[in-house]
Amino acid sequence: MKRIFVSIVLATSIIACSKDKFKTEPQVDIKSFGPAEVTKGELFTLRAEVTDKEGDVQDSVLLVRKRYNAGVALPADTLRYTIKDFHSPIKSKIEISAEFSYGELRDNYIFENQESKDTEISIGIIVRDKAGHRSNYDESEKILLKKV
Repeated sequence: MKRIFVSIVLATSIIACSKDKFKTEPQVDIKSFGPAEVTKGELFTLRAEVTDKEGDVQDSVLLVRKRYNAGVALPADTLRYTIKDFHSPIKSKIEISAEFSYGELRDNYIFENQESKDTEISIGIIVRDKAGHRSNYDESEKILLKKV
């Protein structure tokens, strides 16, 4: 009887310790953003991977656009999408691909360079799942919007 009790306690502690390895929050990893330089009328693409052990990433994707003027960050703005906007089936690993146009209206949003010289931008991503858990924040490398 003692062996059974000890075995149950040991098994319970092992399961409890291994449970900590699972993250209930989605994990975001930006794979690419580019090309490195964009001129007016050109497209640029953001590719990211979202992993969620529970597979309940069904809520929102926040894209945070940061602009830089001579290396100094300007006020950021946030675009809110749903996972369905990326035509991705709900599963534990999702690939996000977002295509943007520089200087032209696309999906009711425009990326413009309103500065008098070249400026840099980066995109950050936060994902929320069905249970309301927020992912880590991951930010892309900067790309250059050439002023023409």
